[in-house]
Amino acid sequence: MKKWFKYARLRPFDVSTEAGRSEERYRLAFWSVVANVFSKGLALLVMLLSVSWTLPYLGAERFGVWMTIASFASMLIFLDLGIGNALTNHVAGAAATADTGAVPERISGGLGLMFIVAALASLLLSLLVAFLPWARIIKVQDALIHSEIKDALFLFAILFGLSLFNNSVHRVFAGLQRSFEAHIASAMGNVLSIITLSWAVAGQAGVTTLLLATLGWQCASSLLLLCLLVKRRQLRLRGIGTATRMSRAPLLKTGGLFFVLQIGTMVGWGADSLIISSTLGAAQVAIYSVAQRLFQLVSLPLSMVNAPLWAAYANANACDDRQFIRATLKKNALVTAAVALLGSIVLLAVSELVIGRWTKDAIQVPLSLLAVFAAWTVCESLGNALAMMLNGCGIVREQVITVVVLTVLALPAKLIFVNLFGIQGMIAIYIFLYCAAVLIFYGFVFRSNIMAKMSKS
Repeated sequence: MKKWFKYARLRPFDVSTEAGRSEERYRLAFWSVVANVFSKGLALLVMLLSVSWTLPYLGAERFGVWMTIASFASMLIFLDLGIGNALTNHVAGAAATADTGAVPERISGGLGLMFIVAALASLLLSLLVAFLPWARIIKVQDALIHSEIKDALFLFAILFGLSLFNNSVHRVFAGLQRSFEAHIASAMGNVLSIITLSWAVAGQAGVTTLLLATLGWQCASSLLLLCLLVKRRQLRLRGIGTATRMSRAPLLKTGGLFFVLQIGTMVGWGADSLIISSTLGAAQVAIYSVAQRLFQLVSLPLSMVNAPLWAAYANANACDDRQFIRATLKKNALVTAAVALLGSIVLLAVSELVIGRWTKDAIQVPLSLLAVFAAWTVCESLGNALAMMLNGCGIVREQVITVVVLTVLALPAKLIFVNLFGIQGMIAIYIFLYCAAVLIFYGFVFRSNIMAKMSKS
């Protein structure tokens, strides 16, 4: 801890030497972690309050509908075509060079392209809402809820397009290693979400209003960040069309790999709420969501620490600083594993008491489901720590192959196991397949490619 406190300084390190550049990466990562903890802490509070405040009056079925629709935000993130993730490396590469004009050009072009993609995504989702048989996809017993589902989905289609663009703005700040500014903007949005959510709950608002209260302010947080980019002349509105055309090819090329990776992640994990809703009913999604959100008390803080390292790895990779990559990954993996294991064990031990008070005994979660979530939390946290290094170092093709194989095996397995053994069986089979895929592909098949980024020059 004493070592890390030296990075709690506002004055940058001297970046004229390799050691100074390494220290500066850690300093920027430190402040990003601090801001991320604050922002995600407020996001976690929104999540906790959204359950305890709304579940008692919504009931399990309507609450399950809300959680199913809200889960689409992470499930459909692939609709950005991978450009959002590609932007981080795209901008980080420009920031590591001495070319002062490269950063504004890449930011302007990237955001211009994402604006078009986000608008098309909203249009596509609106058409799907209008024509898909949602009564079959989201099963509910109360027929009166069907009209509420349709209204909420139309609102979601608009908010999701805005969230795609908002996410791309955040990825730009990550590439600049100024994620702490993006997290501060998110924190402001979370504060407004809590205030708006309290007003909505006081009036016992429906699913549509609750979606607007929780997702709407996060989409608006990018406005402040855009103003910062314009003020610093890192976003140029004049000539943005030309910059967009120039950035299209490299972003789509790199983004294409992230696109496939995101689809695999969506099918492998993000679609669980939809699978449960369409097979077991929306009420079971409520049980799943409570268990999932409980263990996010462990996984979210760890993601706060790991996320800023993506840009640090990308900068180190651009400078061919392999020692930084090797040392950072080793330390990060050890800390992540220890915290995830300890946190999951503690949560599992107190889960019955916490869930009872949290939901006011409106939901009963089986211990077997909590146990598999504890195991998944450890696997997910370690996988996220490794993914930050792989993404930052541009090792994306290998991830795509791994995820494609995992997805092909996991999707049918989940559909079979959820019907035979319930939600816990679905998660358990995914944990087994996930661990097997990581061990085989990263431990053997692609080991040489990964080690090349960390071996001594």
